Formats: sequence, C-alpha cells, structure tokens
Amino acid sequence: MTEPGEQPPPETDAGVPGPDLIEPAGVAPQVAPPPQPPPPAATPVATEMPGTLATVSRGLDLNVAASREIRRASLYIGLLWLLSIGPIAATLWAFSAKQGGFEWLQRLARGLRPEFVPVGPGFGEIVFVILLIGFGCLVAVAVDAQLLATVLIGARATDRRFSLGGAIALVRLRYWRYVRASALVGLILLVPRVLINQVVMNGRPAGTEAQALVSTAIDILVSTPFAYLAAGIVLGAVGARESIRRSWRLARARWRLALLIGIVNTAVTYIAGFAVGAGGDILVRLGTAFGLGGSTGPVQILVLALIVALAIVSIGSLIMTIGALTAGPQVVAFLGLTGYSNGLDALNDPADLSAPAPSASLISLPMQLALVINAALGTLSLIFLLR
Repeated sequence: MTEPGEQPPPETDAGVPGPDLIEPAGVAPQVAPPPQPPPPAATPVATEMPGTLATVSRGLDLNVAASREIRRASLYIGLLWLLSIGPIAATLWAFSAKQGGFEWLQRLARGLRPEFVPVGPGFGEIVFVILLIGFGCLVAVAVDAQLLATVLIGARATDRRFSLGGAIALVRLRYWRYVRASALVGLILLVPRVLINQVVMNGRPAGTEAQALVSTAIDILVSTPFAYLAAGIVLGAVGARESIRRSWRLARARWRLALLIGIVNTAVTYIAGFAVGAGGDILVRLGTAFGLGGSTGPVQILVLALIVALAIVSIGSLIMTIGALTAGPQVVAFLGLTGYSNGLDALNDPADLSAPAPSASLISLPMQLALVINAALGTLSLIFLLR
C-alpha cells in the first residue's frame, strides 16, 4: 500500500518492478575499490629534549641497552685492527730480534738509544710501504668504528633493528661523507690550533701538564660547533658541507649541550689513553716474566705472538667502545633537537621499515686488497730479517 500522494513504483503485468529498476543485462555491477592500506608508521622517536646532564645519562643508558651489539662490533673492529697492524708488529718484532731481542726493544721504549745492527739495502723501502698501508688501514678502521657506533646507538635510541652486516652496509654508504666532513673540519681548525700551539705551548709539541690542560680546554671550545658531525651524516642523511652547517646551527641553539659533548669526547679519549698506557706496561711485565729477551726460543716466540695479538685486538675493541661512549650523548642531543632519524632507513624497504637492513660483507674489497698486500710485504720483511 501507498500513502496518499505517493506514486507507486512502475510495475509490469506480472507485478514485478519496472525496467528502470533492473540493471541492464551484460553490465557488471559497480564494485567499490578496496581501501588503500595505511602508509607504514614512522619509527617513533623521542623528541623531548633532555637536560644537559641528563643527555649524558641517557647516552650511557643507550650504551648499556646496546651492549650486545657493541660487543659484537668491538670484536669485529678488534680483528680488523689486528689484521691492519699485524704486519707492522711482525716487522718490528723481527727487527728487534735482529738488533738484540726484547731487551733492546725495552731500551728503545724508554727513550734510550741502543746500538743498531746494519740491515741490508731495500729493507727501509719495504718498511715504509708496510707503515703507509698499515696506518692507512688503521685510519679507515677508526672511521668505521665511529660510524658503526653512531649507527648502533642511533638504532637503539629509535627502536630500529640492525644486524652487524646491515650496520656495516650503512657505514659504507656514509663513509666518504664523514671522511670529507672530517677533512673540512680539520682544515677549518688548522689555523686556530696552530695559534693555540704557538701561544700556549710555545710552538712545542709537548709542554707542562698545565700547558697541555689549557691547550686541550681551548681546543674543546674551538671544536664545539662541530659536535654533531657524525650524527648529522648518519641520522640526518646529509652531505659533508651540510652536516657542518647543521652542526653549527645546532651548537648555537644549545651551546652548553655541544660543549658538554666535546668535554665527554675528550674525557673518554683521555681515559682510553690511560688504559692503553696501563696495558702497555702490563705487556712489558709479561714479556719480562716469560723471559722474552735476546735468547728467545720457539715457545717464547709463540707466547709473545699470542700476547701481542691479544693486546692488539683489545686496543681495537677499546676504540669501538670509545666510539659508542662518545656517540651516545651526541645521538641523544641530535634526536632531541631535530627529531630526525630517517638516515637510518637508507637501506630499508620503504614498505616495511621494521625489517632489518640488508647485510654487507664484513671486509670491503679495497680493504681486503690492502690487507693482502701488507701481509705479503710483512712476510717478505720477516724473510729478509731472519735469513
């Protein structure tokens, strides 16, 4: 039934709805498109700026939370350090054995001038190439350690997942940016540091403890604007020049925070220097205890090689630990000031940022080539000295 005034629907003779209510034959019904999946949520980043001292505390907390990843990275850096400095250590040992053994090396380490036994021609050139390649590898490993520490601490601070291989892949992506930025900062600070040395240290490389302390304090003040260099390159994904400009702006925004980061970096470096000095003293005592003097035999050679290898690996691991301790406050401050960390996602699939980054080989091809060449030269120097 219909209400008064309402038109009934048109019907056919059979009493069914008219043709205007029936969909034409052969025409598919319109189906609404499925809803688009929501875009992947960005990784949450704590943008609340902690206090100046709380930044250091938060950085230490991140180091503790990432201790497992840092331990693995420390072992990796330590082994690379051993491969880099191994030929240099072997050549030094063979040369000292020819000169008079461990006692001769002790006298040299104490600043004395022992007599030198002449060595055949060509040895100096071999040693020069070994030192050049070896120290080049050491510098590369030190850069890797600083960037790797920034990646791992940044990943822990932003709840990202990074395997060691994935972190190394990101480090290699940012490596040359950081090298160029560090070189530019070195050029910028060259003149101030020369002036500091002339005024405070009277142009000498070393002075009294008070002069060294004043020189270090002034150097911290001068280098404060560049406190966010590594974080800007790794987390901010910017180039070398832009990372310097941004670090300057961030330091101006909270100069006390940038100064504190510089102080922490210097303090950790000094502590590491004391640790290395203490470790060297322990090595000398162990060498004396094992009787590693001029009459060194096969067993003593094996003991000496093992002790030196463990010491080199320990120093390399210490470099990684230093990098993590210095990266902690820098990462916390950078995230608090900018809230930006998308540079960590450079290798991730944009549709699944929670997936781990793709891995890379642990040793790059140029590093492999340099290590092989240096190992061959080190072997040649041993044959040259021990024949």
